[in-house]
Amino acid sequence: MKLSTFIAKRYFFSKSKLNIVNIVSNSALFVLIVAVGSFFIVLSVFSGLKSFGSNYSKAFDPDIKIYSNESKHFNYNNLINELSEMPGIYSFSAGIEEKVLVKNKEHSSFAVMQGVQENYADVFEIEKMVSAGEWLNSSELEKNSVVSAFIAEKLRLGLYNYGSGLTILVPNLKRGNSFFIKPYRSSTNLVVGVFNTNDFEDKKKVFVNLEAAQKVLNIDKNQASFMSIKTIDPGLRKEIAKKIQNVISSKFSVKTREELNETYYKMLNSEEVMLNLVLALILIVAMFNVVGAIIILITEKQKNILTLFKLGANQKQIRSLFFKNGIYLTFFGSGFGLLIGFIIVFFQQNYSVLYLSGTSIPYPVTIELKNFFLVAFWTITIGTISAYLSLLSLKKIKL
Repeated sequence: MKLSTFIAKRYFFSKSKLNIVNIVSNSALFVLIVAVGSFFIVLSVFSGLKSFGSNYSKAFDPDIKIYSNESKHFNYNNLINELSEMPGIYSFSAGIEEKVLVKNKEHSSFAVMQGVQENYADVFEIEKMVSAGEWLNSSELEKNSVVSAFIAEKLRLGLYNYGSGLTILVPNLKRGNSFFIKPYRSSTNLVVGVFNTNDFEDKKKVFVNLEAAQKVLNIDKNQASFMSIKTIDPGLRKEIAKKIQNVISSKFSVKTREELNETYYKMLNSEEVMLNLVLALILIVAMFNVVGAIIILITEKQKNILTLFKLGANQKQIRSLFFKNGIYLTFFGSGFGLLIGFIIVFFQQNYSVLYLSGTSIPYPVTIELKNFFLVAFWTITIGTISAYLSLLSLKKIKL
C-alpha cells in the first residue's frame, strides 16, 4: 500500500477525537449524503411522473391517430384494407367523438361522448382505468355506457340501475319545418362501468358503442371521426405513421401520441434538463463542504506535513494524500446517499407510503438504472474537481 493511501485512510477513518476537523468532515459527509440521496429521489419521482403520464395517456391517446382534414366524419371502411396490410400494426379501431349534454333525472352536465368499437380495449389500456363495474361488454353492447367518476358523481349515476340510466342529448340538425319534430335527439344507456381520471378534459368523457353513437347523431354506420392504431413496437410508431401517411390519401392527417400531445412532451423534456441543472447546482453547493473539510484538514495537519517532508515525502505524495481523502469523502457520501435514496424509493414503489394529495393514487416513483449512473457521474465529477481545488491551499504552507 502506498504511503499516501495509508495516511489518507488514517485521516478519514480515525476520528476518535472530537475536534473541529472531525466536526467539519462529518458535517460535509452528512450534507453530501443528504444531497445525493435527494438527487436520486427527485430523479426517481420525475421518472415516476413521466411513466405515470405515459401510462395514463395510453388509456386515452393511441400510438397513432388518423382523422380527416376535410370533414368531421369519414368512411372508415376505406382505410381498413390499407391498415390491415400495414406491417407493425397490432390493432386499430374506429371511433366518434362529439360534445353532448348528458342527464339523469334532474341532474345534467356537458360531456364528450366517444362512440367506440368492441376492440377499443385492444388499442387503448382503458380497462386499467375502470375502478367500478366493467368495460363495455358484448351483451347488449349498444345499450351500455362507461362514464368518468366525475360524471357519475355529478349526475348521481349508479351501476346497472335499470330505472335510472344515462341519457345523452344532441341537437337535431335535421329538423325540417315540422312542428312535431323534437329539437334534440336522445339515447338512454345503462351505466356498466366507471373510470377514474384526474385530467380535466377526460373527466368529461362518456363511452358508448359506436353504433349507438352513430344512431343518436343520425349518421351512417360506416362513418367515424377518427381511427386509433396500436403498434406492435411503440418505439417504431413514428416510422409507421410516416408509412401510413404515404399510403393513404392526403385528405387525412396521421399523428403519433407525441404529436397529439406535443406541448406536454416538450414541457417534460425541458423540465428534465432544468431539473438536472438545478440538482447539479445543489450538488456543487454541497461539495463546497468537501472543499472546506479538506482545507481545514490541511491547515490542522501542517506539522504532520512538515514532518513527512523531512522524512523524504515529496510534493506529489502530499498532494495525493489529501486528494485521496477528498475522494474517500466523495465516494462514501455518494454511496450512502444512493443507498438511502434507493431504500426510500423502493419502499414507496412497492409499499405506497405516500399518496397524491386528495386521491387514492400512490405517489409515482420509478427506479431506473440511468438515474444511478447520472447521480454517480455528477457526484464523482464534481467531487473530483472539489478535491483537486482544495489542494490549492497547500501552496500557502511554508516548508
